[in-house]
Amino acid sequence: MRWWCSSQSVAWDWTWRPYVGVWLFILVLAVGYGLHLRGKAIPNRRRYAVFFASGLAVLWAALDWPLGPLGASYLASVHMMQFLLIALVAPPLLLLGTPVGSIESLRRHPRVFSLLEQATHPLVAFIIFNVVMTFSHWPNVVDALMPSQLGSFAIDISWLVSGLIFWWPVVCAVPERAKFPMLMKIGYLAFNGLLIRPVSLMLLYAKYPMYAAYELAPPLPGTSAIDDQQLAGVVMKVGSAWLMMMGVTVLFVLWHRRAHDGAGQEPVAE
Repeated sequence: MRWWCSSQSVAWDWTWRPYVGVWLFILVLAVGYGLHLRGKAIPNRRRYAVFFASGLAVLWAALDWPLGPLGASYLASVHMMQFLLIALVAPPLLLLGTPVGSIESLRRHPRVFSLLEQATHPLVAFIIFNVVMTFSHWPNVVDALMPSQLGSFAIDISWLVSGLIFWWPVVCAVPERAKFPMLMKIGYLAFNGLLIRPVSLMLLYAKYPMYAAYELAPPLPGTSAIDDQQLAGVVMKVGSAWLMMMGVTVLFVLWHRRAHDGAGQEPVAE
C-alpha cells in the first residue's frame, strides 16, 4: 500500500492503485469544513459548499490515480498539469467556498491575523508564488524530492499553500485592501499570466532532458523524454496564462457590472 504518489521505476500500466494518504487528506479537509460550518447560520451556505466541494474534487483528481502516479513517475507534462490544478484551479475554488465570517473570526487571534495579512499582501503573495513555482520545478529539487512519498507530498503541499496565498488578495474580502481595487486585481492576474518564467523557457529550449526522474523512467509508448519535457514547458506557459486570463475575464465582468449598477463593493467573495 502506498500513501502518496512518488517516483517509481516500474513500467506503467492502467491497473488502478489506491493512494490512502490522498484519500485521508481530502477526507480531513472535507470533514473539517463540515464541522466548522455545522450549526452556523450562514447566508448562501449552499453556494459556499458547492465551491469548496469543487475545489476538493479538483485536488482529488490531481493527486489520485491516474494523474498522481503518471505525474510523479512518468511524464513531466502530466506533472505540470498537476501543478496547474493544485496551485491555480483548486485554491480559488476553496477560497470562494470559505465564508467571510470564518476568516473574520481570525481577528480574535491578532498574531495569526497579522501573519495572514502580511503573507497575502499582493506583492508578497506574488513573490511567494513565483519563488515556490520556480524552486519546486528546479531539476535538482524535483529529482531529490520526487522519489520519496514525503518529498512528493512536500511539493504538492507547497503548490497548494502558495496557490492559496496567491489567490487570496484577489478572491477574499478579508483583510480589507483599499489600495488594491478591482482594476489592480485584474492587472495582478494579467501580469502573472504574461510573465515569462525561467523554468518554462528551460523546459522549452533545453537540448537534453532536465529531470532524471522522467528521463530514466520506464518509457510510455509513443513518448520521449525531450518531447514530453517541451510539452511540459508549453503546459506551464500556456496553461497558466489561460487560467490567469479566465480570472481576468471574471474580474472584468464583475467590475463592469458593479460600475454599471453603481455598486461600490470590490471583493469577489462576499
